[in-house]
Amino acid sequence: MTIAAAKTPPVRTERGAPADDRNFDHLHARGRAGLWAFFVAVTVLTIQDFRLPNGGPVSLHLVRLVEFLLIGAGAEVNRRRPPPRPAIAVGVALVSGIYVTSAISGYLRNDAQTQLVTDLAIAFATATTMPWGPWWQLITLLAAGLSAAVAWLLVYGTFGNVSVHLLTGIAIAYLVSIYIAYQLQHYRAERDDAEGALRASEERFRALIERGSDTITIVDAVGGILYESPSIERVLGYRPEELIGRPVLDYIHPDDVARVRSLVLGARETASMECRSRRKDGTWCDIEAVARNLLDYPAVRGIVINWRDVGERKRAEHERAVYMRDLAEARDTALAATRAKSDFLANTSHEIRSPMHVFIGMTDMALDTNLEPEAREYLGRARSAAVALLAIINDILDLSKIEAGKLEIERGPLDVGATIREIVHLLEPSAAAKGLALACRVDAGLHRELAGDAGRLRQVLTNLVGNAIKFTERGQVAIEARAVRETPSHVAVLFAVHDTGIGIAPERQTAVFESFTQADGSTTRKYGGTGLGLTISRRLVELMGGELRLESTVGRGSTLSFTLDLTRGSGAKDAVSVAARSAASAA
Repeated sequence: MTIAAAKTPPVRTERGAPADDRNFDHLHARGRAGLWAFFVAVTVLTIQDFRLPNGGPVSLHLVRLVEFLLIGAGAEVNRRRPPPRPAIAVGVALVSGIYVTSAISGYLRNDAQTQLVTDLAIAFATATTMPWGPWWQLITLLAAGLSAAVAWLLVYGTFGNVSVHLLTGIAIAYLVSIYIAYQLQHYRAERDDAEGALRASEERFRALIERGSDTITIVDAVGGILYESPSIERVLGYRPEELIGRPVLDYIHPDDVARVRSLVLGARETASMECRSRRKDGTWCDIEAVARNLLDYPAVRGIVINWRDVGERKRAEHERAVYMRDLAEARDTALAATRAKSDFLANTSHEIRSPMHVFIGMTDMALDTNLEPEAREYLGRARSAAVALLAIINDILDLSKIEAGKLEIERGPLDVGATIREIVHLLEPSAAAKGLALACRVDAGLHRELAGDAGRLRQVLTNLVGNAIKFTERGQVAIEARAVRETPSHVAVLFAVHDTGIGIAPERQTAVFESFTQADGSTTRKYGGTGLGLTISRRLVELMGGELRLESTVGRGSTLSFTLDLTRGSGAKDAVSVAARSAASAA
C-alpha cells in the first residue's frame, strides 16, 4: 500500500495570495499603471486640443468618459473574486469603449442620439464590474483602452504625431497580448483543476489509511519507524509521534523478534505472519501482519506493514476449539454408552427371550386342556399379548446385535420360491382378515437351490409384507422375485413388495428408515408398531450386500425393493462375521 505524502502548503504573501501569484501581481500592477497613464493622456488631450466639429461643448462627453473610467476602477477593486463570465465582459468592454469614443468624437452628430448611446455604453460598461480573476480584469481594462484608441483612429486617422501604422501595430500587439493572457488563464485553470483533483485523491487515500480498521506502519531498511497511522492509538495506546524514529522490534514479543526480523526486514517482496506486540500498558496483543518491501519506490522508500489486532478472533477460535473438543468427548461418551447398551442386550438376548418362549409354550399347553370358555378366552388374550411382546423384543435385540457388530450372515441352501410361499402362507390370514389379496410372482428359474441366508431373507420379507398389510386398507399386496442378471456362478435377484396402501410423502421417505420412526406420528396410534421394522430390514439387506429402496405416492401405495447377489448351488455353510460392515452401517 502506498502512502500519500503530506503536501507542503504554499507560502502565502501579506495579502493571502499564494507565492506563485506574486509575479503575476507585479505584472498586473504595472499594467494598471500604464493603462491609467493612457487614460489620463487621452483626457488631457481631449480637454486641451479636442473640439467637436460642430463646435459644441465637451463637458458632457468628458463626464461620460470619467464615468466609464470610474466603472473600470470599480471592477478593479473586485479583481480577486471568482469570475462569472469573463469572456462576455471583455466583449462588452470593447463595444462600450467604441461607442463612448465615437460619441466623444462627434461621429454621432445628434445630441439626443449621443446621450442615448453614451448611457447605453455606460450600462454595458457596468457589467464589467462583475467580479472575476485578476487576469481577466487586466484583459478587460486593456480591451477598453484599446477599443477607444481604435475608434479614435477610425474617425480621425491619426492620433497626435503618431503614425497610423505605428498605432495599428500597437493595436495588433494589444490583441496578441489579450490572446496570450487568455491562453495563460486557460492553462492556469486547467492546472488548478488538476491540482484540485490531486488534492482530493490524496485526501481520499489519506482518509482510507488514517480511518481504516487496519494499522499502517512504515519502517526503513533497519526497522526504524518512519510512519504510523493514527489507528495505532486505538490498538496499542501509543500516539504516532511517540513511535516515529523508534525501532519497530522494540514493540515485538522477545520470542517473536527473530522471526519478525527474518520475515519483515528480510522480505524481498511480500511476507505475512502472526506475532505479539506490546501495548502501552505493558500487555501483549496478537496481531496479523502483511509486509511489503517498497524500498525501491521513491515515493515510499520503506517497508510497508499492514497489520490488525486478531486477539478477538484467536479467542473465538480457542473457544470454538474447546467447544468442539467438549462436543467430541460428549459424543464419544454417548457412543460408548450406546455400545455398552447394545453389547448388554446382545449378550443377554437368550436370557431375555427364554422367559417369553416359556410363557408362550406354557400358555399353549394350558389351552390344550379342558378349560372353561372364560378361562380359555383369558389365556388366548395373554398368549396374543406375549407373542406381540416377543416380536418387539426380537426387533430390539436384533437391532442391538447389529449396532454391536455381533450379527452374522450365514450362507447356506436357499430356495427363493419356497421361502416366499412360506411367507404367503404365514401372512395370508392377516391379509384375508382385512379383505386384501396377497399375491406372489416368482421366476421359474429361482425355484432351484441357491446359496444365501434364508433366515434373514425370510425376516426381511416378512417385515416388509407385514408392514404392507398393516398400512393397506383395500386392494392387494404382492411379493415379486425375479432374476435381473445372471452369470455361470451368480444370480442377481430383485425382491420387491408392492401395496396399494396409504403411501408416504416424499419429504418423509428418508425418515421411515430411522430407528423408532414412522411416516407420521398418527400412524403409530392408529396402526401400532415400534418403528423398527424398516430400520432392521434396511440394516439386514445392507449386511447381505444389497440396498433397500422405496418408491411411494401418497394415496396410491408403495414399493420396497432390494437386489441380492446369490451364489448358484448350496455351497458350504459358512458363517461370515460382518462386524465391520454393521458398524459402518450403524455410523
